[in-house]
Amino acid sequence: MSKIVKNCLKFIHRHWRKFAWSAGILVALCLVSGLCVYHWMMQQRVTPEDIAGFRSSIFIYDGHGDLYSIERGSEYRWCFPISLDEVPETLVEDVIAVEDRHFHSHHGVDYGAMLRATWQMVASRRVISGGSTISMQVVNQYCGRGRGILYKLRQIGRAWNWEKEHSKDEILEEYFNLLPYGGLIYGIEAAARFYFGRPARELNRAEQLLLVGLPQSPNRFRPDRHPERAVWRRDVVLVILQRAGRITAEEAEEIKRQPLRYRDFSLPAWPQTEDRQFQDYVQQLAPGRSEYHITLYPEIQQMVQKQLEKGLSQAPGVKDGAAVVIETATGKVRAMVGTLSCGDPAALAVNAALAWRSPGSALKPFIYGEAIQGGLITADTVLEDTPLGLADYRPGNYDGTFRRKVTADVALSESLNIPAIRLLARLGVKRMLEQLAPLGIFASARVESSEAREKTVAYTGLSMAIGGLESRLLSLTAAYSSLGFHREVRFLEDAPEPETTAYWHPATAALLLRMMRTRPLPGAGGLEVAWKTGTSNGNRDAWCFAVTPEWTVGVWYGNKSGTPNERLVGSEIAAPVAGALQYFLHQGRPVTWKEEEGLCTRELCSVSGLAPSPFCKVTRPGTVVEGIPLQRCSSCQQEATEGIPRQQAKILTPAPGTYRARRDGSIAFSLAIEPPEAHVYLDGEYLGFLKSGAPMRLERGPHRLLVWPGEGWESTQSTIEVQ
Repeated sequence: MSKIVKNCLKFIHRHWRKFAWSAGILVALCLVSGLCVYHWMMQQRVTPEDIAGFRSSIFIYDGHGDLYSIERGSEYRWCFPISLDEVPETLVEDVIAVEDRHFHSHHGVDYGAMLRATWQMVASRRVISGGSTISMQVVNQYCGRGRGILYKLRQIGRAWNWEKEHSKDEILEEYFNLLPYGGLIYGIEAAARFYFGRPARELNRAEQLLLVGLPQSPNRFRPDRHPERAVWRRDVVLVILQRAGRITAEEAEEIKRQPLRYRDFSLPAWPQTEDRQFQDYVQQLAPGRSEYHITLYPEIQQMVQKQLEKGLSQAPGVKDGAAVVIETATGKVRAMVGTLSCGDPAALAVNAALAWRSPGSALKPFIYGEAIQGGLITADTVLEDTPLGLADYRPGNYDGTFRRKVTADVALSESLNIPAIRLLARLGVKRMLEQLAPLGIFASARVESSEAREKTVAYTGLSMAIGGLESRLLSLTAAYSSLGFHREVRFLEDAPEPETTAYWHPATAALLLRMMRTRPLPGAGGLEVAWKTGTSNGNRDAWCFAVTPEWTVGVWYGNKSGTPNERLVGSEIAAPVAGALQYFLHQGRPVTWKEEEGLCTRELCSVSGLAPSPFCKVTRPGTVVEGIPLQRCSSCQQEATEGIPRQQAKILTPAPGTYRARRDGSIAFSLAIEPPEAHVYLDGEYLGFLKSGAPMRLERGPHRLLVWPGEGWESTQSTIEVQ
């Protein structure tokens, strides 16, 4: 043996220089490799993308301020954000003592704990204890767990950098919000509420320590499934705390005697709702929040759902319905049921309240309102209900009959098609599109520009009066809730008060609502409700909109596939549901309509229901909008002056013809007429009693200019096209 040793020593002595060089090179390589690894470790960080990918649960509060629903966060987790100040101090110190007793002194890595854990693993060939610090556990939650030396080095580097970029309190707060506590429960607050039904600040010491022990093996120790294991782990935590000097043996025994006040695990831990369409829409409007205070009233939402299902049960073959309830005075949406799933989860993917459908006659009130605003009619004006034969369009009434002469209020309440179409023809489809565009009841692509409106006019024509242009339930209900002015509805209680822009005289809307109250609403229990139905061509959609000063209700029935059904008639299926909802909303109290300021009583021609001319022999009192000149009766005048020559008014400028617009899309004129003063109407809208020389501006499109000097004069009109 000694001879072998002597020979080895001789060999080393003979070749010591080679050995020295090899050792030096090996040391240098180790140093370089170590520096490279260290540099690589220092580049490891929790990226902003990692942090952004983690989203806590979303808390939703209803319009009463009560917790309505909690939605899962990222990766389907339940995680309730909590600040470190809300965590009991004893719980914080116990976690540090159990998980990372050198937390306040190390810089992200406890090397002693790692060496101990490694030695125990080698000695016993299994994991006895972990060497991860609180910081390392936090970065694990953001970046995911892994195995192997490379993962461990990456974890250490991330922990180093995390400690540099965050204070100890911030790291602790992250720990209490991110650590797993069994199943999909993450964070101390979610765990406290899930297992004990109370916030973390209200837990006793025994309950706190039970939760302290869970993160080591959350699913193995979760108390709802393995209560004995959870208590055993809690007792292990007590032993660790005794060794750390946090508690005495007597205190440990006292803690063991404290009750574990588990909640009833057979019941949901917190409120949730399957009807998520309201919340989903709100989150689209205001994304990224962890807390939403929505305007929804649960009791109204439930009643809407119940009444819609009741209506559906009485209409075989009809598969779906939707409804919106808006608080009229505030514009807050108190309920929105977007679909009746009827046991089909796929149906919830489509919110029918936001779907574009044919509104049928639901747009008629806006046509009548515009006609009142333009001085063309009042409630007592007599309209023609006779066959209307156009070159390519021959509409009729829904019942197939004609009334010949009918007052405007009756024509609207009975939803007659012909009078509404005649009014739209006088107003002009383009004018109606321009007036209604800000209300959002049409797709923006249809009305966002003059060119788009021109295409829409060509596409829909006069059929717009009876549903030729699609609209949405939510948009139409919002428009009905704010007749006469434009106002955005609100889905969030903390949303700013919306600005309002009037497009009608307030009295115009008041008179229109009075006309819509001519007939009682079915199912409303005698309440005085302004309402209007709609039935699309071919019985594919049934609508009803019901308005009071307190509440506005919109109801739709149909099939998402567009399949027709003879029961899809607004007055038969939608109106009773709207009436029942209004009755519920008013709780038996009568509807109080405000005094209609701006409306006054004037003498009207008994024949036409318009302002009387000297030729009208019989008049009667009628309601008109004060400040808006009502068109004079021409029927009686024509009868009285047959054969009597009258002077003819003239329009000198602008002369009939086609004009090229300027760059801003308009053209300016100085009005020139004979006689030098006259009543002037442009596209059916009264401009006033103007003098010759008054400035005028016309936008692109066709225009009809009419002037009437007064009694003894014949009116004249001119057609102008601006391109």
